[in-house]
Amino acid sequence: MELAATILRWGFFGIGSTLLIAFILTAARQRRAGASFGELAELMEREWFSAGKVFFTVLTGLAGSWSAAYLGGTRSGLQEAVPILFPLGVVAAFVVCNLTKSDGSNSLRIEALVLLAAPLPIGAVMTGW
Repeated sequence: MELAATILRWGFFGIGSTLLIAFILTAARQRRAGASFGELAELMEREWFSAGKVFFTVLTGLAGSWSAAYLGGTRSGLQEAVPILFPLGVVAAFVVCNLTKSDGSNSLRIEALVLLAAPLPIGAVMTGW
């Protein structure tokens, strides 16, 4: 179980860092092309990752971590859990933004799966046991 948690931590950290760097490069290019800060914020919300979705995913992962601690694992502190779960939130929000922008028919199901059903067990594995 420890190996799986380590792989998940480093995997989400790597993917989340890559997404943040890619967004920063895109934002710098857009800004250099004359985009305003409002347009950059809209680009982030629409194309990359919504800050609200990242926050919701982190809270859901914390709930999974704390429920794992209630069932017998060890509860991580907030200062330890958030840096672990933040890359998960970035990756989950990016997936939701990209899967729901083209087709709105499955958007609620995709959002529920990616932002709620996935972070609960991942939060439990990454920070709880």
